Amino acid sequence: MKVTIKDIAKEANVSITTVSLIINDKGQRFSEETHARVKTAIAKLDYQPHYFAKNLNKTKSNTIGFIVSEITNPFFAELAKVIEDVLVEQGYLVLLCNSSSDREREERYVDEMLYRFVDGVFLAGTVSDNAHLLEKLKKRKVPYILLDRPSEYSQTNGIFIDDFAGGVEATNYLITHQHQAIGCITANEHFSNIHQRAQGYLAAMASQGNTPVVEIADEVNEYSGYQLAGKLLDKGVSAIFACSDIMAFGVYKAAAERGFKIPEDLSVIGFDDINLTHFMLPPLTTITQPTKAIGEHAARQMLEMIETGNLVVPNTVLDIALKKRSSVIMKQS
Repeated sequence: MKVTIKDIAKEANVSITTVSLIINDKGQRFSEETHARVKTAIAKLDYQPHYFAKNLNKTKSNTIGFIVSEITNPFFAELAKVIEDVLVEQGYLVLLCNSSSDREREERYVDEMLYRFVDGVFLAGTVSDNAHLLEKLKKRKVPYILLDRPSEYSQTNGIFIDDFAGGVEATNYLITHQHQAIGCITANEHFSNIHQRAQGYLAAMASQGNTPVVEIADEVNEYSGYQLAGKLLDKGVSAIFACSDIMAFGVYKAAAERGFKIPEDLSVIGFDDINLTHFMLPPLTTITQPTKAIGEHAARQMLEMIETGNLVVPNTVLDIALKKRSSVIMKQS
């Protein structure tokens, strides 16, 4: 049977009102001895106050919502950990939800977060046509920050990288290693940031007069990388730019099954620099997203928005870098 404040009052030999005031930090008029009796009773009976009842009259819940599109993607897992580490130090609880890029699930999660009076919401890699979600948050004056993927309906409140520039840099690196038949594995326009990386690839290929060879996935995962890499290998490419490290994992498997050695027979470059790329054989050359900097900046920005009540902040674009490892070599004549 659930312990109630009535049980605490009986155990401490005080009124229910006294217990309620002390639990809600409004019992200043009571003696230290009364406070001690109530706290002893709470500990003895292992009383857990009802969350909503306890926070009914508070303006803050010290809870921040975090919706990610796919938690199985290590990039989002790493980003969530960085943000949570910062917020936990400041006394916040992070409510993490995985939407699998499903519009209805994202809407349901936002509704549930608003029901729980969250102090802010991070939207990481969620659907780009999310005006309805942003309007709900604005209407309730709940600060939000967009991560990884811009929204079609918001030109503010985002922390991103220049995905197009990253695609150009990745492709140019392969070109400088004498590759011309360069394949690209990307995703459909639903994944707007990854689509932009492919646009960078196309621009770099066009600048050198090279013919692009593009395969487009409906999902961003190892399996889509594996399937599309097989198609590119059948077309005779000597290098592959995978627009996400997670898809590069699939490229490695497809190459191994077909007897292609990396990098001797096939050069591969990815995008994100998730932790696992260090342990691939050979280690993956990739475009580094500053995941730690993104997460820490996002957490600090959210805390500032909550503190000041400012609901609109300019977009922030952080620098990327090429991480050279051993999955790319000069193409042999």
